[in-house]
Parts: sequence; C-alpha cells; structure tokens
Amino acid sequence: MPATAASTTAGDAAEKNGQPYPGVHMAWQAGIILTVWAGLFHLLNLVEAGRWELGPVLLTPFRAAFILTWLLLLADYGLNKRRPRIDYADVLVAGLVAVFLIRGLFVAETFGIAINWISTGAGVFFLVKHGIGSARDACLVIYAIVAAVLFICLFGVIEYAAKDNPLFDAIQVTAIGSDVRIGASEQFYRIRSLIGHPGYLGALLLISAPLVIMVFRRRRLLLAASLLLMVTVVFLTFSRGTWLLAIVVALPLLLYYGRPWLRHNLKWVAPLMIIIVLVIAFDYWNRDEISISFRDDVAAEGLQLVEGLDGPYESDDGEGIRPLNSYLYFDVSDEFYGDEETPVTVVMRYLDRGLGRIRVEYDSRVTAAESTEAEAALVYRPTASIDKTNTMLWTSAAFYIEDPGFSGRQRGADFRLVDEESLVTVGYVSVQKGKLKLPSVVEQQWVSRWGSFITRLDFFPFTWNILLEHPLGVGLFNTPGTDNHAIDSLPLTWMIEFGWPGLLLLAGMAWLVVAEGLKVYRSPRGPLTALYLSLILVLLHGVHLMILYDKPSLVLTAVIAAVYAAARPWGSSGPAVQLGDGSCAV
Repeated sequence: MPATAASTTAGDAAEKNGQPYPGVHMAWQAGIILTVWAGLFHLLNLVEAGRWELGPVLLTPFRAAFILTWLLLLADYGLNKRRPRIDYADVLVAGLVAVFLIRGLFVAETFGIAINWISTGAGVFFLVKHGIGSARDACLVIYAIVAAVLFICLFGVIEYAAKDNPLFDAIQVTAIGSDVRIGASEQFYRIRSLIGHPGYLGALLLISAPLVIMVFRRRRLLLAASLLLMVTVVFLTFSRGTWLLAIVVALPLLLYYGRPWLRHNLKWVAPLMIIIVLVIAFDYWNRDEISISFRDDVAAEGLQLVEGLDGPYESDDGEGIRPLNSYLYFDVSDEFYGDEETPVTVVMRYLDRGLGRIRVEYDSRVTAAESTEAEAALVYRPTASIDKTNTMLWTSAAFYIEDPGFSGRQRGADFRLVDEESLVTVGYVSVQKGKLKLPSVVEQQWVSRWGSFITRLDFFPFTWNILLEHPLGVGLFNTPGTDNHAIDSLPLTWMIEFGWPGLLLLAGMAWLVVAEGLKVYRSPRGPLTALYLSLILVLLHGVHLMILYDKPSLVLTAVIAAVYAAARPWGSSGPAVQLGDGSCAV
C-alpha cells in the first residue's frame, strides 16, 4: 500500500475511534449525500409534490436536506468536541459574501433573491468544507456527485426516447429551458433531465467529467460506459457552448489521459468510429428532399412558388423574396409526394425582421370519416408558430408536418409560409420526407440560434457603456434592458452589477486561478487536479453562460470548491484532509 494511502487510512481510523458519537457524523454523511442529490435534481424542488408551505416558509427537498444536514453538523461539532478549522479559503468566501450582501443592500427589491443565492452557495460550501473530517468523507462527497450525474444522464436518455419530461407537467414555477423554435419542429428535442435547462445540463455534465474519470480510472469498461453515456447526453442537449468547450478543453484532456487505453484499443475503436461516420453520412446524402432558392436567381428542384391572389411578393435586392400580403404559397411536385402518408419537414431560411410570429399552414390529409366542414378546416392547418426576434440576421426554422395531404387545395398550392407582418425575407425553402437527418438537426440547431450568438457579442459594448454610466454598478439582479440577469456571461454580469469593483473582483479571481494552477501543475495527478479542472470548466462556461445563477450549477460548484479547499493546504498547518494519487478511485 502506498505511504499516502496508508497514512490516510490510519488517520480515518484514528478520527473514528476518537469520536464519542460516531453515529452523528455518519448521519451527517447521509445528510450531505441527500443535500447534494436534492440540489442537483433541481426539478424535484419545483414540482407541486416538492414544495411544502409551512406558514410563511416554503420548504423544498433541497432546503429540507440543507437545514437537516446543518443541524447534524452542529451536533457533530458539539457532541464529538470538534472545532472548525478556519483558513484562507473561509476568509475568501466570507469576503465574497460580504461584498454581495453590501452591494445587495442598494437594491432592496432584489435583496431577498441575493440572500437566497448567497445562502445556497456559501452555505453549501461551509457545510461541506467543515463537515469533512477525513479523506473518506471527501471521497464520499465526490461519489455522491458522480452517482447523481450518472442518474441524471440515465433520466435524460429516457426523456429523449419518450420526447417528454413529465416533471414539467407538474412544475409550479415558470418552466425553464423552453424553446419555441424547437417545439415547432417537434424533432429538435433538447434533453433537460432533472436540471431544467439544456445549456445548464450540458455544463453540469462537462464540469463533472474530470471527477468521473478520477473515480473510474481503474475500471476501464465502467469508465468508457460512463463517458459514452455523458457524451451522448451532452450531444442531445444541443448546447453549442458546451460542445465548443468540450472540443476545445475536455476532448484534448480526455485524449491525453486516455492515450494508453486508446493505443491498446485503437484496432477496434478506429474502425467502429469510421463505420458510424459512414452510416450517418450515407443516410444524410440519401435523404429525399426538394427545395427552392431565391438568392439571386430562382433555382427550383421539385418545389414551385405559386403566386396566388393573396400571395404577391417582391424581390429583396437579390437576397430573397418578401411577401406583400403575409403569405408565400408553394406547390410540391407529385413525383416527390403523391398518395403517400409520410410526415415531412419544411425548412426555411429567412432574414429575421420584426417581432411577430411565423408558421406554416398546410393542406392536411382528409379521411373518409371526416365531414365537409372538417375537410375545409384542414386545407389551412397551422403548425406551431415561431417568434421572430428582429435580429436582422439570417436564421433558419424547421416545421414538422405529421399529416400532409398536399392535394393542391390552397388555390393550387400545398402549403404556405405565413408572416402576418410581411417583413421577413425568405431566401430558401426545402421539404424533406420524414424528420431531419442527424447532420441537418445539428445544422439547424446551430444556424437557427446564430442570431443569439451575435446578440451576445453586442453585450460587450453594452457592458462598457453601462460601466461608464454606473461606476459602482447597477446592483444585484438589476441589469437594465436584459430581463434582469439575461446577459449570459458571468464576467459581464459582474461588471454591470458591481461596476469597477466587479472588474477588480474578476481580476482577483483570475489571479487566484493562475496561482492555484501553478500549484496543481507541480503535482499533475490525483484528486486535486480533477477538482481544479472541474472548477476551471465552471469559470470557462461562465464566460458565455451565467451558470452560477442556476441552482444545480451553484450547488455543484460550491461542493467541488469545498472539497478542493479541504484537501488543499491553505494555512501553515497543511490541508484538512490528505488525498493521495489513488484516493477516491474505485
């Protein structure tokens, strides 16, 4: 047995023998597991069954577990005569709490929100850091995170297979993670699992990946299965930011640390990957599709534009065509779609102008049992609508049609695009049989949300102007013109809310990251490295997604930071617990 592991085991045994009431500490261990799980399984705190009103107090599974575990920690300290070990990490977190509390006093209308946010983050940090008394405790917390993450992944896979999350039917607050553009297609389903938002779910899985690798690194098959499950769920969140961060940061690290396994298994991994890529590519290029383009010259392949009495249009400088009376009519060739009963997907690329809604109205199938009135209503059956956002950028939308008839009953046309404002410019329309192929789904998700990426770039000059106008910031959760804290960037939000002090706060955090990185670099293996990498992924994700304002992400970050602080020597007496290279690996 390595010397470090032997000393850790001996320390655990000595501590256990020195506790007059070891059962109290064991109860704390169970409580901290429930707290971590309740914090990560966020939707359970939002459904009707998970919200209990006790007079003026609203209790949820997370709050109940949090309060109970704090009581157990206080009992552990009192009965077992433990004393809190205060170091620089506690001072740092307490200083951040003081800064946010003082700043929050200036915005009374959001002070309660700030208190809830601070008590969750700092409360979980101190609960974990001062509850951990041994390496066994630290590993137990990490195991709780890994188990929760894998359960979230399994729930997400089941959700994707069913294309439904039943928890959202019973949710008691405004549902998060909804996407009308995806809903209109009925095929770009984004997994939300127990987190509630696809972007936050992808971020949480990416943050947890180093911990999963650390725990299962001795179990190669289990590690491969876990990572495959996590990668699948991350992909199905269709979170572009998480994809980019995974490609830029996580994938190189995974390939570096997994190179011995890859060398040993490359003979079957490489052919398998090639086969998967070829199958996807073959399926994509063999899709049954017709289209029409209005860029420069009209180019039609099986899809024709029909100029009806109420469907006039005009050219928009060769970029496309714009309806003059809300409608653009299209006729599908009989060679492409005859007497079939196959669903189709209509894709349109358009210039996002205006703030109204767009949709497709199509000639639906009519059965013999339907009446004449029902038949007339089915001539212009609407799909779900999509909100325009007036970005003045080219974007894309897909509309899934399950029961097309395409009998030419719309004055010779089979379907029409509807923009009641008559403001959009349509550059391209296509019709594909069935649902979109996987590459098209990825393309649509990327292109359709490109406008949101450009909008995020506009936040930089917006933030700078706010900083000049409000040197001390605008207050917590009080970001002007962006639906409170809708700027999806933690650094920019801190600068807006705190002003120049917020910029200094970010500079101090950057210095801390570099300083800790140098210490970890000198000892590149073991749990400290995995914990540090997880925290770095939190910060990198926070650059484009304000992840710390989401309850599961805040709880996860606080727990990881607490374990890191307990295992890292912040004072002259060394770390609170000793974690060696082999610690926490099952």
